[in-house]
Amino acid sequence: MAAAKTYLSICVLSALLCAGGPGLIGAGEIRGRVDLNGSWEFQLDAANEGLAHKWFQTEQPFAHSISVPGAWQAQGFGKPEGNLRHQYAGAAWYRRKIAIPPSWRGRRVTLVIGGAHRRTTAFVNGMEAGKHDGFSAPFSFDVTEAVQPGTENTVVLRIENPQVTIEESPDKQEPALPTGMLNYIANWGGIYGNVALESEPQTRIDSLLVLPNIQRRAVSFRVKVVSQGATGPASIRITTPGAEPVTREISPAKDGAEATLTVALPHAPLWTPDDPHLLTAEVQLLENGRVIDRVRQRFGMREISARGNALLLNGKPIYLRGYGDDNIEVLSGFPPSSRGEWIRRLQLAKSFGFNAVRFHSMVPPEEFFFAADEVGMLVMAELPAAYTQYFFAHQAFLKRELVDVLTAYRNHPSLLSLAFGNEFNLKWLKSDADRAAFLAAVGHFYEAAKEIAPATLILSNDGFDMRPTDMVSLFGNPPDDRPTVRHEFGQYYCSLPDIGLIDRFTGVMIPEWLEAKKKWVNASGLGESYPRYLRNSWKLQQLGRKYQIERARADGRVTGYHYWLLVDFPGGTGEGDSWEEGWFDYFWEPKGVTPAEGREINSPVLLMIDAGVDARTLRAGEPKKVSVRLSNYGASVIRGGGFSWKLLDGNTSVAGGSSKIDAELGTVSKIAELSLRTAPLSAAKKLQLVLRLETPSGAFENRWDFWAFPEPATPRPAVPVAAAAGVAQLRESHPWISAAGGSLPPDGLLITDSLSADARAHLRAGGRVWLMLRATEQRRGVPFFPADGGAFGTLVRDHPALSGMPHADYCDLQFYNLINGAYPLPIDGWPKETEPMIGGIRTTSEFLSKMKNLSRIAFAVEGNAGGGKLLITTLRLTDKPEHPEARAMLDSLLRYAAGGAFNPRVDIPESALTQFETD
Repeated sequence: MAAAKTYLSICVLSALLCAGGPGLIGAGEIRGRVDLNGSWEFQLDAANEGLAHKWFQTEQPFAHSISVPGAWQAQGFGKPEGNLRHQYAGAAWYRRKIAIPPSWRGRRVTLVIGGAHRRTTAFVNGMEAGKHDGFSAPFSFDVTEAVQPGTENTVVLRIENPQVTIEESPDKQEPALPTGMLNYIANWGGIYGNVALESEPQTRIDSLLVLPNIQRRAVSFRVKVVSQGATGPASIRITTPGAEPVTREISPAKDGAEATLTVALPHAPLWTPDDPHLLTAEVQLLENGRVIDRVRQRFGMREISARGNALLLNGKPIYLRGYGDDNIEVLSGFPPSSRGEWIRRLQLAKSFGFNAVRFHSMVPPEEFFFAADEVGMLVMAELPAAYTQYFFAHQAFLKRELVDVLTAYRNHPSLLSLAFGNEFNLKWLKSDADRAAFLAAVGHFYEAAKEIAPATLILSNDGFDMRPTDMVSLFGNPPDDRPTVRHEFGQYYCSLPDIGLIDRFTGVMIPEWLEAKKKWVNASGLGESYPRYLRNSWKLQQLGRKYQIERARADGRVTGYHYWLLVDFPGGTGEGDSWEEGWFDYFWEPKGVTPAEGREINSPVLLMIDAGVDARTLRAGEPKKVSVRLSNYGASVIRGGGFSWKLLDGNTSVAGGSSKIDAELGTVSKIAELSLRTAPLSAAKKLQLVLRLETPSGAFENRWDFWAFPEPATPRPAVPVAAAAGVAQLRESHPWISAAGGSLPPDGLLITDSLSADARAHLRAGGRVWLMLRATEQRRGVPFFPADGGAFGTLVRDHPALSGMPHADYCDLQFYNLINGAYPLPIDGWPKETEPMIGGIRTTSEFLSKMKNLSRIAFAVEGNAGGGKLLITTLRLTDKPEHPEARAMLDSLLRYAAGGAFNPRVDIPESALTQFETD
């Protein structure tokens, strides 16, 4: 019989009109699929004897059942270990019987697994079908010879996750096995992706690469056709609505033959995160006019490119407002296999203004990419090399993963980039020869990646500028010749741990890190007040996010960030104790921040001011100059945009103005100079500066709190006040303060920076002492924003000592200059009833600590001591007298300490006082 002539036709349809699911799939009447998700028989093989004895081939039932997909630890298999309710490392067996349709005879049958960790061996009807070592992409086994269509078949899978535990800090980890975030928090075991049997013709469409060209408004399809039997010359024909057919000769072969076909799409909408328009290409393979194979490939008309240090989407500059994802699944271990759940999560992230996500040393499952395509989220994925040593030790494994990942996901418009791993620090390697070999391997990986996915950005790593690379992600100064995103951005600001979440940990993880903190809270008598500290730590965390993001956006050399993290990171790993650095808690619920607040700073068009976190106060009646800058990564150039501003006292505007502004796309420019001024005030108050920009594509706002203070005026108190030598500068601003050393009556106030003999004597006489402690080498100061995994929650009480200092229950930025660098006085050994006027709870441990201890601290606290009354402050009241908040706080405390309201209720233990003595 003469060889049949083969035709390939492609019709491009709307995704809404085209039948079938997303991605490269077959139409139901040509390709078949049997879903294998659900209940399987299950058996642990702790002795590793199953393969030798082949007991799985018998009819003997397995001991258990398990749900697929899902980690076996999350389903109760294994013994308690660390903070896991169940942990098992080794081999396990899955078995399921399934009827295969008779129509599958003579067709190619594959067993498709969406993801398994980490090694898989497949058997069908007792015949070994193959092995797979990898866990970053879907994979399949050809089981054509083993299946028996028209009858019941037995599918058996052996999954193995060898023992490996990540306990040490990153630089000390031994790369025994390939490791990324999929298996970093714990060594999860089992099947995490969807499983199915699929059938296809022997002569079939094997793969498809989609390459949109935005300038030409056309799409090139690189099609590979495989034929298992003999075949002669064939033709490929492409048809599109309103276009003439295009025909080309091709000779299919067993190893495959490729042809590139171009379809013009002059009116196709572009895909962007804001408008994620999707198209579906239907590819038909015909033989003598009969369709013998058909697949549908969903794609988007979008191009990612670079121009110098600018990142371009469809030819326009784009700013990546990204977040970090560390595969934090405290209930299930493995990431979700449900596209619906990913859509829910991504829609939530987008509601906070994010348009990109970076997965640390892992590739998300297939369902995530489908969801990201639909929702509009750009994805920065990475091979499973958590740190330098893992890439160096497992290059052959990672090269296979590279091929599998890019082949599986290169057509998804959401896939922005693939990196070869995280933080490739060459200093961790032992020799120059190792470093040279490492760089050579990176070069080979880059060449291979660009061959497979020429339209995908390829990164050598995330964290260092290592060439070759299409984009750079790093902490430091950006290069001029590559787009740069800020690596793990945000200084790892954390909130206090939320002990109220403990009862919600009903899955695989036991929140031991939270239980330890709850024990401390109860022992410290803070059970009722801790929620206030927690909420206030969220407020501080959001202040820090706003500060960091605006600072990054002001740097025109940078084209994005991935804020670290979106979800809190649990304790008990190589990263030490927990990192509550997320916008959301462990259960994807926002931590005291609203979507509107997120969108305001995660905005394509961002209004910014040059007044830093140390310049958010002003003196009433005096002008404060503030420059306004604009980062424009919106839809277009701005011409005649309506800029306006107002300074609000509650709902009343006390100052404002408006103007028309222009701004180029992809630039940071100064657009206005403001003069903030209020009328004279009798009391300090909070004001709010609101900026607004109206453009044809929408309106954008941003806002900042400013605290206004009246001119200082502290009258001479009724009691005498003396200042010791260490605080003698107080006499310059308050000339009625005398020098210490003379006769001070018992009711007089002594201000000192140490508990000298004179100060102790004054206390014993029933006098008043104000101890102004400064940070020293022994009493180290702390930053206002607790970086590097630290946490800090403040509480400012309604107290007569603070009558001149406005506050909102916590230390907002009017406290920045007072606290930044100040000594946090520990009061853990003090009576539980001690309530500082200004105090907090903070972590005291170092970076990557196994346990982040909590401590009660005070910046202003009072108590009875030695027969007298003692006020202790550690605030920086005299370091920066030019700041109105320092003078306001100083005078408020001074009036209190010298007035009749100074009446402490608790005693300060003698043991606490000795540390402040000087002689």
